[in-house]
Amino acid sequence: MTAALSLLAATALLLSGCGAEEATSKDSTLLVPELNELLPQKVRDSGTFTVGTDPQYPPCDFTNDSGKIDGFNHDILMAMAPRLGVEIRQEAISFDGLLPGVQSGRFDAAMECITDNVERQKTVQFVDYAYATKSVITTSESKQNITSNPLTTCGLKAGVQTGTEFVQDAELFSKNCESEGKGALQITNFPTAGDQNTALQSGRIDFAFTNTATGVWQAKASDGQFKIIPSPLLSRTYVGIVVGLEADNTAKALLGALEAIVKDGTYDKIMSEWELKDIALDKPGINLATERPLEVPKTCGSCGV
Repeated sequence: MTAALSLLAATALLLSGCGAEEATSKDSTLLVPELNELLPQKVRDSGTFTVGTDPQYPPCDFTNDSGKIDGFNHDILMAMAPRLGVEIRQEAISFDGLLPGVQSGRFDAAMECITDNVERQKTVQFVDYAYATKSVITTSESKQNITSNPLTTCGLKAGVQTGTEFVQDAELFSKNCESEGKGALQITNFPTAGDQNTALQSGRIDFAFTNTATGVWQAKASDGQFKIIPSPLLSRTYVGIVVGLEADNTAKALLGALEAIVKDGTYDKIMSEWELKDIALDKPGINLATERPLEVPKTCGSCGV
């Protein structure tokens, strides 16, 4: 089995192979009492804070060789747990179930490099902890001449995962293609990242949209069988821990824990260990897509080929 196939096989097993993982610390000296007091009474009574995740996006969240949920998000939660004075329990679910899971009360929060945007803020809140960049991913042996120019994807078969912001990105690419008199993308939605990767490697799609850090990880894990291509139409965004729309105190508690690990250097250490200092967010916040908006590209303008 090739490295790429091994990666895809492992991805396909993630949801069935993992149940829940706990992040906690016995160091009570790190407890910030006022943060614990902001948590819901049911969380304080049980001592457990449940976070939903879709562990198919290394280095954000994935299942390691020991079958445990791993990733820089996990390490951030591990660092936050003692500040909050609770055990943080991660539960695996498909990406499109994360926000509904928070809204229904199944999870106290969700964390999986979830993009904070104004549309999602209508139903949930974000406690933002990092930036994210997005890219196009294709195979190294692809016969299509895809470059950083978005118009080189016109008319090609594109893959996106259901429920992600990549769905809107693909639509934006199509609109730009059509405005230049070129063919729209042929877009296929996939339920999981594993399904999308399988389709990409088998040639059913020509390219897909991905988190840049995840794509770089995939390229390394597959011994260079995939390549990552940036695009001026793919914006830098915030990613955040998702909580309920009315869970203001929970959001404040999580923000306080994040600020604590930023202040004492723990956050910087985690991001350095994962080689992610370029997406580190030194000043976390709530709903930053609204409070500190980043530039969002709309057109390709002078991208003519």
